[in-house]
Amino acid sequence: MTKKQMVDQLIAWLGLQQIDDYDETPLVETMIYRGTIDLLSRTRCTARCVHLHVTAGEDTYELDHAIMSLVDVEDGRWRRLRRDQSGFTSGAIGTVVYPPGTTPVSDMLGFTLIRSDLLQIKPAPSEDGDIDVWGVLLPQQMVEDDDSPGMDQFGGIPEEYQDAILTYALWQLADYGDNAMSQKGERYRILYEGSDGRSGRISQIKMLVNKRGTARAAPRRVRMSRVLDRQAWPG
Repeated sequence: MTKKQMVDQLIAWLGLQQIDDYDETPLVETMIYRGTIDLLSRTRCTARCVHLHVTAGEDTYELDHAIMSLVDVEDGRWRRLRRDQSGFTSGAIGTVVYPPGTTPVSDMLGFTLIRSDLLQIKPAPSEDGDIDVWGVLLPQQMVEDDDSPGMDQFGGIPEEYQDAILTYALWQLADYGDNAMSQKGERYRILYEGSDGRSGRISQIKMLVNKRGTARAAPRRVRMSRVLDRQAWPG
């Protein structure tokens, strides 16, 4: 879906103005951009690899604000830790379980986000180098009519999720236009994030993203109690 298609749909659905004296197109474009950012930050449906330079002995690094969310480090080899987890050795609670025949390392490799833009690596790197940070990047705002949120620089959002951007924009624009049919945008808000703010289309996309990229859960063994023989039942 191109930027022009999205703008035209929103203007037609809400009856917004597109005349020289009062053109609401820039506002529509702004809400599409905000919807793109909100969708990426909430669902993390698109992650990209960023090379982060590290220095020997330094364990804390400030992330560029272009990285909205951190998904993983070193292709999953570094695990996300709690802030109180540091320096765990083999055998301590929370350490990695190593397959038989392998030699466990003395320290757990992990990372902690102290806040949204401050990354702490545990243990600190022993030498200068680079690590791969997998994160959700801040997209550029679409400018040309043929630009699309599916393009990498504008979010790289799969086509099947782009409807959520329109729903977000409908919510904000209906509230701006005091639209009575949608209860000032409340109807679109519920469609987007649910009445509780944690469901709706956003929740559906999160589930789809997790099903696409998360390993299958380990099988569970269900134990059932033995059923007494019929002869043992009370008469």
